[in-house]
Amino acid sequence: MKAIQIVIKGDERSEEYAEMSRKSFQRAIDDGYIDSIETFDAITPESENFQEHVDKYTWSKSLMGLDLLSGKGKDDHSPTEKAGMCSHWELMRQQGESDEKFWIMEHDTWLIEERYEAFKLLSEYSENTLYANIGLFMGMYCMDKGFAHWSQHMLTSNEFPINCGPYCVLQRLFRTYSTDFLARPEIDYYGIRNTALHPWSGCDTIGVGRDIGTYFNLPDHNRAGIPTPTTQLISKRLSVTQDHHGYKDTHIQEPWTRHKFFKVID
Repeated sequence: MKAIQIVIKGDERSEEYAEMSRKSFQRAIDDGYIDSIETFDAITPESENFQEHVDKYTWSKSLMGLDLLSGKGKDDHSPTEKAGMCSHWELMRQQGESDEKFWIMEHDTWLIEERYEAFKLLSEYSENTLYANIGLFMGMYCMDKGFAHWSQHMLTSNEFPINCGPYCVLQRLFRTYSTDFLARPEIDYYGIRNTALHPWSGCDTIGVGRDIGTYFNLPDHNRAGIPTPTTQLISKRLSVTQDHHGYKDTHIQEPWTRHKFFKVID
């Protein structure tokens, strides 16, 4: 499959991250595990159509743990958080209209060299899944056309409020899709035994199955899984491009402390 990478056009930090990211994936491109990496110009608060995209969705107070535990009580997502999600949901819309399956990547997605064999295995397996997330949060994932189309409909029909970050939203969407729509007697999971790949809660290993809620909520410790082959790069010099205003101050000022699985560089 090809990959489409979300990059903020003209933003030096975003474009530098994307350059480093693509270098980490060069071996996968050379070996044919990724056809190419194309750029998607990220939706930002400065985009002419920003409000048009925002208005498509129902936004609710974040119930994400990092926001709730901060004690700040923010009742809405920041403009850059909304913009980031709108970029992902626009690519979801495009996947729902395309027979060509593709990876969605963020500008800071990093292929872990020592886990390259796991990447090859998972990239091949992902071809026949309905949803495959093989990275940290929204770093690298793909959806089949049917799931993407259904998800976009749910998000834009006022039936599915956005009350957390994109990683949790997509996890909730697939759990609803697999326990409601695909659980109906007339649906046979399209003959696919294991419909999804998803990280365990610690994100260090990938689970294979249908009920990704199990993987999402339980830690990696002593659980079977395939090593997660990609993560997200954080440069202390470049920091991050999103304002996560609901996080506690430490996570805002030192974003590399937010999760142990980031690849951190100076």
